[in-house]
Amino acid sequence: MKVIKNKFIPVGDFSAMNILGFLFIKEDTKITKELIRHEAIHSVQQYEIFGLSAFTALVVSCIYASWWYLLITVAMPILLYVLAWFVELVLPPYNSAYKDSPVEREAYLNQNNPEYLANRPLFVWFKYFLKNRYRQQIQLMIYFFDCLVLCVEKLKLFYLLHVHQVLY
Repeated sequence: MKVIKNKFIPVGDFSAMNILGFLFIKEDTKITKELIRHEAIHSVQQYEIFGLSAFTALVVSCIYASWWYLLITVAMPILLYVLAWFVELVLPPYNSAYKDSPVEREAYLNQNNPEYLANRPLFVWFKYFLKNRYRQQIQLMIYFFDCLVLCVEKLKLFYLLHVHQVLY
């Protein structure tokens, strides 16, 4: 990982920012083992997303005979991170969207474990999508959707049994 100390990136209150193995650190930030490990976890996450998006873009490019789809590969790690952050931002509590994003949750939970990166399975950050605080709300939404589908099926059956007979 290449460490770049400067006073411009990252912006705001953040002290470090990792983009595909380039670690931008504010000049006044103390570099600790935990910080390096936290950002190294982000590097691995970004490489996984980068590899998956490169493979997907290559397949799509071959199917549609246009190499423009390969441009998606470069932006995909950042876009996925921002998307995960945005999803957490629109759900309450609004002030914890940064730490509740799946990639940050994995990094914060494992930044103190020196053996984590050596034993880390591929795409393990994805399980943190499923371990969010909204599991009950998601289950309720699925239940509501199932009830809605059941109501539509009953209405369709009612239509077939009653309205259809009247019309024909």
